[in-house]
Amino acid sequence: MPDDVFASFANVQYPLTVGSLIALFPDVTDPTGAITQTSLERLSLQPGYYLISYKVSAVFRTPNYMQVTPFYNGTSHLETGIYFATSANGSSACGSAYIILRAPSQTTFSLSYSGSADAIDGEINLTILKLRRPL
Repeated sequence: MPDDVFASFANVQYPLTVGSLIALFPDVTDPTGAITQTSLERLSLQPGYYLISYKVSAVFRTPNYMQVTPFYNGTSHLETGIYFATSANGSSACGSAYIILRAPSQTTFSLSYSGSADAIDGEINLTILKLRRPL
């Protein structure tokens, strides 16, 4: 049986800017090449099934909402996104999601932020595990 294929990415004290992709820094890299980083904001996944776990938290100076949306297989996926609304000054927002992603061909994965306002002190964790299941 082959070794597990996985990678993780993170970012801390990150300002979330409305309408932008979220920057991710490698934590644990995948030496097999199935999960690679093509830019600070984009990952490349080779064909297969993947279990993806991600968490995003941030602080808003005034009441706002946080919307984080994953992009893969050529489109954005609101159904696997994170939404959190705040109602007080200085509130924190946090959310997490798990996705089983089917990539029938090589796909680009990214997370975008489209909340109601910019946020401060963002913290992002992303873990990807390639599943041992044929397409």
